[in-house]
Amino acid sequence: MQHTRKKLFVPAVIAAALTIGSLAGCSSGSGSDTSSPSASESASSQSLPSSFPKSDVPIIDGTILVARGDKDNGWSVTVQPTTKTGFADAKAALEKAGYKASGTATDTKALYVNDKYTVAVGTPGVSVTYLVTAN
Repeated sequence: MQHTRKKLFVPAVIAAALTIGSLAGCSSGSGSDTSSPSASESASSQSLPSSFPKSDVPIIDGTILVARGDKDNGWSVTVQPTTKTGFADAKAALEKAGYKASGTATDTKALYVNDKYTVAVGTPGVSVTYLVTAN
């Protein structure tokens, strides 16, 4: 029964990642060109929650716009990357860390898994959102 709930939860994680990423992308701009990473560099970066698995889930360099969650409910992190290739960089870092792509990835979303975590990563444009859940 628990395994079935996890399978149903994964599509919900992807949908939430895209929704959260869209909201973070909309709120990060101030009418300036948000296609440039420098548009929101003046925003102060948030810290990852203390329980976030930093050593197991690589996060791209940039300004952390959203950082919430805990081990029981999962974590949501949205980053304004320092480069224009943030989404590709995020996928490459997850693969380098041993994560395997699960399902079909698109130009704006992907799902990765390893023995410990499931990571949904998505982008509404420039920012990159991670939704991380423990397996």
